[in-house]
Amino acid sequence: MLPTPLLKMNRAVLIMLSVLVCAVCIGVVFAEPTQQETQKRLSKVQEQIRKSQQKLEQQRGELGDLEKLLRESEESIGNLNQQLVVTETELKQSQEKIVELQVEEKQLQKQLSKHHDILYAQVRSEYQYGGQQKLKLLLNQQEPEKLGRNLIYYDYLHRARLSEIDKATKVLQSVNEVQIEIRQQEKLAEQSRVSLLKEKQLLEQAQSQRKTAISSLNSNVSSEKEKLASLEGNEKRLKGLIEELRATLADIPVFNKGKGFSKSQGKLYWPVVGKPSNKFGQKRNTARSNINWQGVFIPSAEGNNVRSIYHGRVAFAEWMRGLGLLIIVDHGDGYMSLYGHNQSLFKQVGEWVDAGEKVATVGNSGGNNKSGLYFEIRKQGSPINPAKWCAKAAVSRRPSSG
Repeated sequence: MLPTPLLKMNRAVLIMLSVLVCAVCIGVVFAEPTQQETQKRLSKVQEQIRKSQQKLEQQRGELGDLEKLLRESEESIGNLNQQLVVTETELKQSQEKIVELQVEEKQLQKQLSKHHDILYAQVRSEYQYGGQQKLKLLLNQQEPEKLGRNLIYYDYLHRARLSEIDKATKVLQSVNEVQIEIRQQEKLAEQSRVSLLKEKQLLEQAQSQRKTAISSLNSNVSSEKEKLASLEGNEKRLKGLIEELRATLADIPVFNKGKGFSKSQGKLYWPVVGKPSNKFGQKRNTARSNINWQGVFIPSAEGNNVRSIYHGRVAFAEWMRGLGLLIIVDHGDGYMSLYGHNQSLFKQVGEWVDAGEKVATVGNSGGNNKSGLYFEIRKQGSPINPAKWCAKAAVSRRPSSG
């Protein structure tokens, strides 16, 4: 049997081990969700919203069918515009590569011509020397000293000629390789041109489809009362989405780069080039409307870059009735930024974005008549004035600037 002090020591060790095991277990239970788990949760919310919209479309009969047509055409336009950017970039890269290769081929041809000139000069020099063969010199033993010098000279010419032939052969091989690569790049460029033409044709069809849907929707929703009901419904759905996202993100922290969003008031860039056409909190331009602007609409040219105002994680990226192609970024500390009416979305749910990173391009989705960005900032789900946070003008314009 162990002495009393040893028993006490063993018990203390056991207690400490038990505490450590419990701490590890608690750590496992309350461990932060992984990136994959976070994306899965957010995707589930996005899918719920999509199903909710589809259910609403079914309930609204003919009007719902028009909304479905609008959603499908605008999603198609968004995807096609995104693919157009990729294809145009590929075509541009191929064309630039072809130019580079052609310059390289020209330089190699100059080198090859130089080696040809050297070989010609060597042969000409040998001929001018007398064109005597080694055998004739060897048989002529009258002047041994002259024979030795001639043999050394012939040996030098022979080695120099072989060296130039070797160099010329290597350059010629390089020329052939460059020419093959040029043909391959030309083939890729042609494929990109064909794809571009096809994508543009599909885009025209989708735009025509969208135009038809908007025209029919406008004729079906013509009264101020119907417009007001539509605005109220859209606002209610957006509020529900924000609450869903907040609940989903409640236990998922955002790693802040810097001092955190709450310390950035008045220091942020606007997300897009342009000036807001309305003020935060003012009445919406609808008769008998009790709805205020919860964000701002910034008129901007179609295709301009839309950039995240701060570091965060994409919480939502999907078409939504009234806002079209919408992207929401969670910045942590209870803050979110919303970007609506986009032409194309360039980020997916769960992806991290930095301040100033492109997340979308300006459009007029959601049935909007004007191209521009609808922009909101929310704190704990409630809208706040974006003008108090964004004081710097956006610096980039076209999507090509990345």
